[in-house]
Amino acid sequence: MIKLFVTDIDGCLAEPYTPYDLEGLRRLRRVADRDDTPALSICSGRAYPYVEAMAQALQLTVPVLFEAGGGRFDPVAAQTAWSPRLTEAAEEQLRAVEHWFRTECVPGTRLSVDHAKRTQAGVVSPDPDEIRAVRPRTEQFVADHAPGLHVFATDVSVDVVPPGITKRAGLDWLADHLGVRLDEMAYIGDADSDLEALKAVGRSFAPANAAEAVRAEVDHVTEGAVIEGTLAAYRRCCASPAQ
Repeated sequence: MIKLFVTDIDGCLAEPYTPYDLEGLRRLRRVADRDDTPALSICSGRAYPYVEAMAQALQLTVPVLFEAGGGRFDPVAAQTAWSPRLTEAAEEQLRAVEHWFRTECVPGTRLSVDHAKRTQAGVVSPDPDEIRAVRPRTEQFVADHAPGLHVFATDVSVDVVPPGITKRAGLDWLADHLGVRLDEMAYIGDADSDLEALKAVGRSFAPANAAEAVRAEVDHVTEGAVIEGTLAAYRRCCASPAQ
């Protein structure tokens, strides 16, 4: 039995730089209000303010994860906790990467530093070509100046993350906090950074818009994309999915 359903944001609840499907979010919230549905949570690489806002929009009462498991926010207690895997040394490295992004990568481009993050350093851009160009530069800088950190990328972002801070580790942290086993959790994700988390849970889902590597690994790929896919996956985990 699935007790907790966890969803990513980008690619699952919304698309970057695209207006929200407000009706889709309302329908997900209505289903989550039923007595026969698993608790609903979020695990996103987005920064705290964005994830808190989405938690409020969905009226969530279960803690959510931001910065890919680097932080946890309890929307009822209004308290934030940071991953125990975040060290002072890693934070110093991250600030050095952030300074390099700001001074060496952003000028003259549409790139911007992904502000408000503590456990990651990253840049974002609406131009996928800029992201593809800055990724190898970031990998080289990290190898030379911040060894041990990891580089991840999507179509709109490049993120540098300390070892041990991953969505999979975040789910472990959340499960321990809530007293829920991983095999009692379901997760839906769309990107390569979701793969390890998807492999760890009891039921794994991908929306139709997910990366090919993700679609190949999950238990079920939904027919719908983004919020429609997440809503379909959530309903499959309900005690009475036909309702």
